[in-house]
Amino acid sequence: MLRYALCGAVALMGFFAAPVGMPTAEAKVYNLRYADIGPPRGPRAAALKWWAAELETRSGGDIKIKFFWSQSLVKGKATMKAVGSGLSDTGTILGVYTPAEFPVWNYANTPFLHADAWIGMRTWHELRQTTQELNAETKRQKITILANNTTGPVQLLMAKVPVTSVAELKGKKIRATGGWTHLFKALGAVPVKIGFGELYAALDRGTIDGTVNYTPFVKSYKHYEVASHLTEANMGQLLGYGIGMNTKMLKSMPQKLQDIIINTSDEYMDVYAKNYMADSKAAKKAMMAGIDGKKVAFHQLSAEESAKWAAAAESFKKDWIAKMTKKGVDAEGFIAKFNAVHAKYKKIVADKGYPWGATN
Repeated sequence: MLRYALCGAVALMGFFAAPVGMPTAEAKVYNLRYADIGPPRGPRAAALKWWAAELETRSGGDIKIKFFWSQSLVKGKATMKAVGSGLSDTGTILGVYTPAEFPVWNYANTPFLHADAWIGMRTWHELRQTTQELNAETKRQKITILANNTTGPVQLLMAKVPVTSVAELKGKKIRATGGWTHLFKALGAVPVKIGFGELYAALDRGTIDGTVNYTPFVKSYKHYEVASHLTEANMGQLLGYGIGMNTKMLKSMPQKLQDIIINTSDEYMDVYAKNYMADSKAAKKAMMAGIDGKKVAFHQLSAEESAKWAAAAESFKKDWIAKMTKKGVDAEGFIAKFNAVHAKYKKIVADKGYPWGATN
């Protein structure tokens, strides 16, 4: 009897010792902060909202994402360090903002490397799972890349005059980033460094003549209001960016929740690619027809001009190989791995189409 009385007393003490409403370890809710570079609109934002909703549903409410859009928590260039330090649990990481920290990943930003959004994201996501070079970069920064992102095909948006040749590009002030800075310099333009969030004002004021841009984002960021010509140059994609998470936070979660995050993030890339392709077609149609009286004329490069632009991009690849070699990275070996994985996903699309059952 004494034993049962003691047990009851201990249980009662435990009851009163625990603060009312304190969740058990199993029922802990993870309220994760997400720092994003852009506004809550466009195909990527739609995919991120899907991702957050699915995480909450699949975890039974144990994972909740609070978005801080438009750099309202930290500036885009500071997001990588913010996530690594835990200031933000998750966020959109761009390799072009911190090229010294992600030199290998920035090969993904080579102009004219590839143009398909789904193939690009899947290629770089698999490379991250299978190559030590990519994982070493993010490990040093204490972050885990959950999913690769893409801008989709890089195009040239001009404020007032169309550009469809190298001759027309000469001397033009073009906002560029990553490998496209090298490209436009080689083509005789004047590269200008301006943050993506500052493009609207720069185009409006004439600070720049044009900018690298992406069809659906011209519409979602309302750049069509201050620029009227878009050249579909298909200059590759900016693929060196993705969804980053603080590794310590991720590893502290129960394995079940970690698995939900990893699996949902994998699906996110399919959702985003589908959104991107659909939005790109819809955005082009809307801007050609005119939005609030503002129209965008779409132009193409001739085969001859496209070849000239692509040839000028070779300097970036050569510079990258030289820099990686100095760092002790087997650059040629990495490129061979990239080519093999890229060919694999190109074949998947050619043979079976995309996961959602349609071809681009």
